[in-house]
This record gives sequence, structure tokens and C-alpha cells, in this order.
Amino acid sequence: MNAPTRTGFRNADIRRARRSLGRRSRWAMGLLGAAVLASFLASLSIGDTVLSPIRVIQALFETQGGVRMVVVDWRLPRALAAVVFGAALALSGTVFQTITRNPLGSPDVIGLTTGAYTGALIIMTTGGGSGLTVAIGAILGGFATAALVALLVAGRGSLGYRIVIVGIGVSAVLAALNAWMLLRARLEVAVSAAIWGAGSLNGVGWKQAALPLLVVSVLIVVLLLARRGLRLIELGDDLGASLGGRMGFAKIGLVAIAVGLTGVVTAVMGPIAFISLAAPHLARLVAKNGTAHLVATALMGAMLLSLADIIGQNLVPGHALPVGVVTLVLGGVYLIFLVVRTARRRY
Repeated sequence: MNAPTRTGFRNADIRRARRSLGRRSRWAMGLLGAAVLASFLASLSIGDTVLSPIRVIQALFETQGGVRMVVVDWRLPRALAAVVFGAALALSGTVFQTITRNPLGSPDVIGLTTGAYTGALIIMTTGGGSGLTVAIGAILGGFATAALVALLVAGRGSLGYRIVIVGIGVSAVLAALNAWMLLRARLEVAVSAAIWGAGSLNGVGWKQAALPLLVVSVLIVVLLLARRGLRLIELGDDLGASLGGRMGFAKIGLVAIAVGLTGVVTAVMGPIAFISLAAPHLARLVAKNGTAHLVATALMGAMLLSLADIIGQNLVPGHALPVGVVTLVLGGVYLIFLVVRTARRRY
């Protein structure tokens, strides 16, 4: 009987390492899913009227009563929006970070969120319009900003850092334009737009959330189905093309999905920072790549936005802070940490 070769031992070690890593990833994602469920139940339980999780679950199956009204009519659309929209922002962030190969390549950093806000402001300050027209304006603003950034970075140097620098510049210009529009608007319109621009789930009910939740859910499913294109992009254009991938088509399609996710969420909540930037990085601690990474990213984003909303609602008694304020503070701290860590690795 032949003795095992050194190559055989090496392959066996690799297989054992992969199985061990797979078990750890499954356990970690299970814990992450449990954390999302816990934060979702906490959103339904905590408020002016504190309810136990058991009472919340009972209310979900009741057909009438005051507790059902509190849970199903008032709190459920907000809690569900926090989970689904958090997942959408996180997935949008991982698409842009993969395509740009830059850890800072998220929609809020490269200006897409600001552009969506600009589109909504144009509608709000030039005659108002319904919630649907404002939403359309936000989505078109996000796509227009993406096209502008793509036009400015085309064919010049390294894509990763170039798109971030150009995106920051475009975002600064759009932020100045937004401030000018607010100053020129009527007082009541400016106040309403400024409150919406802080990024908030306050007042979000089924009327405001039902259609966006459906659209975002469809886009998330489409992105998961298009995950092969994302994996090929991770391998690089040359290797991805040699494996049969249509890299240009894949990038355009994935960017369209990511911009759509960001635009729809911004249309409902206003600009939300931090989630798109941090969730993909934190998810890599759970799953390195592939479908598992996308699922972990979605769960991480859902948990982060849900927890941020809970903090905003309960941090200051009697005053509900916009969730965008909470995520902005957390995002600033995380951005400083990310820049310092990257600088240390480089030098």
C-alpha cells in the first residue's frame, strides 16, 4: 500500500480548513440572523408603551384591539423598513466596493446618496408634488449622479481611488447646491426638506413603505441572482472575461441595481450614511466571499439600521432622533478607524 504523499497531506489540510471555516461562517451567520430577529422584535416592543416580545407576537395574529394597532399599524412598517432598507443599503455598498476595489467605495461616500437628495429637493422646491414624484426625483437624481461620476472618471488612472476622489468632489458640489435650494425655498418647504434630509423613519407607515418595500425586495432578489457577475468582478476583468463573463454588461447591470436600491431607500428615509460603508467590511469577518458574503452583508446592514433606529427613538427621552443622525455619528467614527487602519497597512 502506497504511503500518503506530501501533496495528499496538503490537500487534506486544505479540505479540513475549508470545512472548519464553513462551520464557523454558518454559526456566525446564524448568530447574525438571531441578532436581526432580536432587534426587529425590540423595535416592535420598545416605545411609549413597552410590550413583552410574547405580547408582540400575539398582537401580530390578532384582528383588532389597541395593542394590535400599536404593533401592526404603527410599529411594524417602521421596523420592517429598518430591516429591509438596511439590507438594501449594505448590498449597494458591497456592489460599489467590489467594482471600485476600494473600501471607501460606497454610495454615501461617492455622492450617490447626496445626488438622490438633490433630485428629491428639485421636486420639492419647484412645486412640491406627491410622495411618488419626490421618490421618482430621488431615484433619477441617484442615476444622474452615477452617470456624472462615471463620465468624470472614464479612462483616467486607477479606478478605485479615482472614483472615490471624484465622488467626494461631486458630493461636495451637490451639497452646496442642496443648501442653496433650501435657502431659496419657501419656509415650510425648506423645513420639511431639511427634516427629511436628516434621514428618518419617523412617520413611516404602510402607505409610505408598502411599495418601496416591494421594489427593494425585488431588487435584492435580482442582485442575489446576479451574484455570479459580482464574483467574476472580484477575480478581475481579464480572468472574469476568460471564464465567460461579460464584464462591461455585468458592471452596468450591478451598478443599476445598486443605484436603484440607494435611490428607493433615500426616497423614503432621506440620506442615510454609514450602513453602505461599514456593513460589507463587518460582514467579511463572518463570510469571506460568494453568496454567503452577500447574505451576511444583508443581515449586517439590517441589524445596524434597526439598532440605529432603536437608539434614535430611545436615546433622548421624549425626543425621537432621526436615524440618519445616529448613523452619521457612528459612520464618522468608523471612517476615521478605517482610514487609520488603511494608512498603517500602506506605510
